[in-house]
Amino acid sequence: THFFMNTLNNIHALIDIDAEAAKTAIIDLSKMMRYVLYDSEREAISLTADLRFLKNYTELMRIRYTNEVKITINQPQELPERVAIPPLLLIVFVENAFKHGVSYTHPSFIDISIECDDKQLTATFCNSRHPQSSTAKPGGIGLENVRKRLDLIYGPSGYTLDIHKEEERYTVKLIIPTLYA
Repeated sequence: THFFMNTLNNIHALIDIDAEAAKTAIIDLSKMMRYVLYDSEREAISLTADLRFLKNYTELMRIRYTNEVKITINQPQELPERVAIPPLLLIVFVENAFKHGVSYTHPSFIDISIECDDKQLTATFCNSRHPQSSTAKPGGIGLENVRKRLDLIYGPSGYTLDIHKEEERYTVKLIIPTLYA
């Protein structure tokens, strides 16, 4: 809900600056809302659809940030057609990358890399780390909840979730078996 409210505020501000970009943003937000409301009810969703959701999310987030935030998404040009994953699984890592890895005062980056074959998906999320302000709240429930969800779907040993904190970089690597649409 915070994302949707923030995005609507950003689009509102964008209307006066670039009306065509605001129209495109509204369409992208509409597609995302449809995905969340209807497609996320399924047990599995095509990887292509889930990655489209991630791209729409990152494009809408770009409205909020200057060019000092470098966002890259690397994925195979052609994804296996039948490969599916649980819906809204990857977005948690992207949201965390924006929430914790982007600074308005320091150059920042978010790199997302997707590798896939018929049997497994490897998703790597890397973002900049900045010194925490005194108002920053440590910890959160997002990663804890995603671990619980992964345990329910794949069992405790059916996936790999590696998290590495370095001085200037935070990296999450998720490896899951693929499902089939």
